[in-house]
Amino acid sequence: MPEETRTGRLEHIIFQNEANSYVVASFYDESDRHSFTGAGRLADPEEEQVYELTGEEVHHPRFGRQFRILTGRRKLPDESEAIIRFLAGKAFPGIGTATARIVVDTLGEDCLEMIRRDASILQRVPSLSKARQEILVQGLRDYAGDSETYIKLLEWGVAPRQIALLQDHYQDVLKVLDENPFRPLYEVNGFGYQSALKLADALNLREDDLRRLDGLLFRNARELSMKTGSTWLSMARMWDSVQGLEPEIFEAALARLETAGALELENGRIYPFGLCSEEKEIARGIANHMFDVDPPDSKDLETRIRQTEFSLGIEYDVRQKDAIREFFSRSVLVLNGGPGTGKTTVVRAILSIARSLYPDMVIQLAAPTGRAAKRLAALSDNDARTIHSLLRWNLEENTFAKGPSDLLECQILIIDESSMIDTHLFASLILALPDDCRLLLIGDEDQLESVGPGRVFQDLIDSGRIPAVHLERIWRQSEGSGIITLAREIRDEETCTWEDGVTYLDLPEERILDAILEDVDPEMDPDRFQVLAPMYKGAAGIEAVNEALQNVFNPPRAGCPELTAGPVTFRKNDKVMLLKNMPDEDVFNGDMGVISGIDSRTRTITVDFGETEVDFSNDFLYYLSHAWCVSVHKAQGSEYDKVYCITSCRNQAMLSKKLLYTAISRAKKELILLGDPGVFRSKVRQKTRNHRMTTLKERLWEYISLQPLESDSYDSRNLENS
Repeated sequence: MPEETRTGRLEHIIFQNEANSYVVASFYDESDRHSFTGAGRLADPEEEQVYELTGEEVHHPRFGRQFRILTGRRKLPDESEAIIRFLAGKAFPGIGTATARIVVDTLGEDCLEMIRRDASILQRVPSLSKARQEILVQGLRDYAGDSETYIKLLEWGVAPRQIALLQDHYQDVLKVLDENPFRPLYEVNGFGYQSALKLADALNLREDDLRRLDGLLFRNARELSMKTGSTWLSMARMWDSVQGLEPEIFEAALARLETAGALELENGRIYPFGLCSEEKEIARGIANHMFDVDPPDSKDLETRIRQTEFSLGIEYDVRQKDAIREFFSRSVLVLNGGPGTGKTTVVRAILSIARSLYPDMVIQLAAPTGRAAKRLAALSDNDARTIHSLLRWNLEENTFAKGPSDLLECQILIIDESSMIDTHLFASLILALPDDCRLLLIGDEDQLESVGPGRVFQDLIDSGRIPAVHLERIWRQSEGSGIITLAREIRDEETCTWEDGVTYLDLPEERILDAILEDVDPEMDPDRFQVLAPMYKGAAGIEAVNEALQNVFNPPRAGCPELTAGPVTFRKNDKVMLLKNMPDEDVFNGDMGVISGIDSRTRTITVDFGETEVDFSNDFLYYLSHAWCVSVHKAQGSEYDKVYCITSCRNQAMLSKKLLYTAISRAKKELILLGDPGVFRSKVRQKTRNHRMTTLKERLWEYISLQPLESDSYDSRNLENS
């Protein structure tokens, strides 16, 4: 059938796939007064909207006659009164009926197409301010999501969200893509490699085109960095990722990517994600914040320490008192220690004394995750926020509002769980610190490193340039003291023992879930226990355990609303975890909550996160997962009275010393390990194979000179000869 153009009003959407804009809908053709079915890509389809459709009549083997839509665009109104109503509508805030009538009277009934072709024509309209001109132009541009560019990109298979990213970033998208379809991969946050490949194929870019090679190298560098956690990659590692490539061609491609600002090259190292610059920002920022402070009178400080001991009913050991003293004599301090070593009680003393000494200072507490921030707030009796929330993170643009031009308002910043902070986040934090802000970083160097590239906390310690106090004495000796003992044994590579709160159930994988179900009680508080597993699939994987525990703690019952999303059924009162950051709602990846409501009609789930409730519509249900069982990474920063830790043979490739150490240190009173104890013992002694490659330590050496330390309270490993 020949291609034709039809005008039709969209009566009813029969089917819609929002991921690729494919729509099947019923249209009414007012010219011959009959309805027809149209199928194809249509951007943001609206019922009652008139469309100009280009396509052809086809016969679908199952659904019969259809109009296959090749292109579809909203038809702008073309009669004076309709145009006035349109311009006075919500798409053009601030215009109003009077202004709309002046526009139509001045430019005529063709005004909308005229403005779309040449916005400068609005200068002819009397008394039309520049601001209102911009509203008209932007409104038409937003309305015309069906522009030639939009339609062309849809035809090329680019998803609507990716199209929006391109149109927001470039004034002439098609011109940019014609020059290099891989350019958005380097310049537009959120534009992926697969989308760039679709563009390259649509533009018939030859397979041997060097622009394809550049895009592949860029993608490989980022993937390798995320996989290994390294901030830089060797030339050899990168060359291996494109086997068979001539060295000269490989080096030329890297040079082009460096010129384009897509990768950074330094001393034979390849840095993706701007990590070279961010390491320098961290080192420079730390150096700038190592300023002289005016310490309190030593006798007065000792008196305040004794008063704090009395008020808290505790007695600090020598090293803990050293940490308190060092905080008040240093502008930057690292406090490092394992579970049970008293980091939190030291922080409580620092906060109490600081508030009495400096009542006008703004003190801020923060942590990398929502769970860690809430735990820090509860243990210290002070407010705490996530670092993303503190820096006012913009999800869409992946940027922070707080930075060099808008600094944080605090004079003391205390960060807990600092081992979880990656290079990008820490660089952003340092750039947002006021010049007079003191910084205390608290963490455990033996825990898992950050998910993103870098090992910031470890590098700060290993550099020997940052004042650091290492707490080693175990204070938590009551219920569950065997957990602390096991953590120390793992750290010191001693023989592991299971005692005083630690139980190891030697079980094959197929028996692990049954053992958990036999031990749990439906009356247990879900917030006081947690199951940890290293894998999602399998008989003892996260998915299977969550499904089984849902049937224990929240089984289906009459009157209990539920909603199925893909393979998962959610019920009211389910324990769930957030899998994505939602900064506008002030909830973040890893936050746990309880489903407080389900609306089956609108397919909406409401989750109570403790301090806020968030509604998740149907399109955002994949942001949630059940949380009776989670990965060790997701549990980092949290503590529970009782922890079940799965260590089966099947998933031993996922196990490591740091992961197991982190897992067992989530438990406060009782730890039940399930799996093969031989695997556990071998893994905690196994040396790390994938050592993270970073250069932050060397940059700290460059920016901070090694000077004699006035106090002898530092662990000797801080003073190793660099």
